[in-house]
Amino acid sequence: MTAVVASSFSTSLKRYGRSFGLWILLLVAPIGAKFLIAGPEATSSIISAEGRIPVLDSAFMGAGLGIIIATLLLPIAFIYLRANVTRRQPWQVEEVAAASRISIAYGRWAADAAVLLAVLAATTAAGIVLAYVLLPFSQVNPAVIAFCLWVIAGPAVVLLASIRLLLEARRWTRGPLGEVLYFFFWLGSIAVTASAQASHGFGAAMLDPNGFMEPLNYSLGPGADFTIGGGALVADGAKARIALDVMNGILSDGYLASRAAWLGIAAFVPIVAGLVYLPHVAGKTRRKPLIPWARFLEPGVPPAADPNARAARPAALPFLNLLAAETRLIAGRKGLLAFLLIAVGGWFAPAYSTSVGPAAMLVLLFAATAHAGRSEQKGLLALTRTGLESPMARRLAFVLAATLLTLLAGGGAIAQGLIAGQLRPLIEAAAIGAGTGFVAIGLGAATRSATAPRLVLLVAWYMYLNWGGGLPPMA
Repeated sequence: MTAVVASSFSTSLKRYGRSFGLWILLLVAPIGAKFLIAGPEATSSIISAEGRIPVLDSAFMGAGLGIIIATLLLPIAFIYLRANVTRRQPWQVEEVAAASRISIAYGRWAADAAVLLAVLAATTAAGIVLAYVLLPFSQVNPAVIAFCLWVIAGPAVVLLASIRLLLEARRWTRGPLGEVLYFFFWLGSIAVTASAQASHGFGAAMLDPNGFMEPLNYSLGPGADFTIGGGALVADGAKARIALDVMNGILSDGYLASRAAWLGIAAFVPIVAGLVYLPHVAGKTRRKPLIPWARFLEPGVPPAADPNARAARPAALPFLNLLAAETRLIAGRKGLLAFLLIAVGGWFAPAYSTSVGPAAMLVLLFAATAHAGRSEQKGLLALTRTGLESPMARRLAFVLAATLLTLLAGGGAIAQGLIAGQLRPLIEAAAIGAGTGFVAIGLGAATRSATAPRLVLLVAWYMYLNWGGGLPPMA
């Protein structure tokens, strides 16, 4: 049984590792933290109590991020789990194997939970960075931020993995009906939580699978009015702020025990899913094409190769051709379209550092690291060493191509800056492109993988997103 669990877990986790959507999911909560957490000077908040904005401290930073994940972002995570690379399973082999369905279910559940907990880890790191941006250094406590976030959101995301597994166990809920049922469960859990607002203790906390009511309600008592998702404020100025004792709410009687109980329930669900699992029925899961006539739009058979064609002549400017090739390989058609859209939006953007720059760097880092990981494989390097240009020349062209792409993406903002007599957008775009390209190809060559440069550049991008507006002025 242990071997089956380990095999199911490792197989699912490896498939997750090859999923591009995983990187998008890892970015959802950190980006949400940037725009949904109200700073000390904010005039609106996604979370309000008694029509006022909670005072921001380390405890509320962690609790606020946990609340956002446990309420607003859970549907996004559910969609990802249902639509990612693991949505298709080799059931033709598994369902005739002697392995226990419970063991297979536990392996998949552990992989889903590991991916969602990785999202919490990314959100924790983002919350700590954001806290240092919004609060004085002396008031930031990373341990408190992590504790409050994980206590609230940890059981909620693990329970989400369990619900997804349970819906995959039955034939009818493997399709759209499963999404509908989860949507009503999500709304119902929030409604039940609101109904137990005036109660405290273990029983009341067990009615709150999302875990956010007690930390918010503890210091205000029954009858308090909370809004999650945005609402009108009833006060302004100094009266627009309200202090919430989040930490004592989390440490109150019964709350931590209830979170442990919800973790136990989530860990029990895979047993139920394995027991109620129904095999697939061959031939009944096929769906008609979404666009039946799409086959008429497919390209025809390519023309046959001409063996008598004349050999290509050597290029007059080989390095320029190499630069053009690297640019095409990094961006591709979709990437070029994204850079052009950013360039058009940059004409109307208020500041390069807070809009165009982060957008261009985000697109570039995914495109550049993917190409760097491909081009730095040992077998391909042995082949490219036989070309006219050396691998080091290709790496130089890679960095120059990344720089040209960020200059293209910043075209609108750069033009606006030059008209106003400012060189900052031009210099910043060139620095972002060159730095991103250098890190991508450097770490790609060192690790023969796109993962390490992507992680490093994502951290750098998030810091740039938060501190971009605070960069020193340029001439």
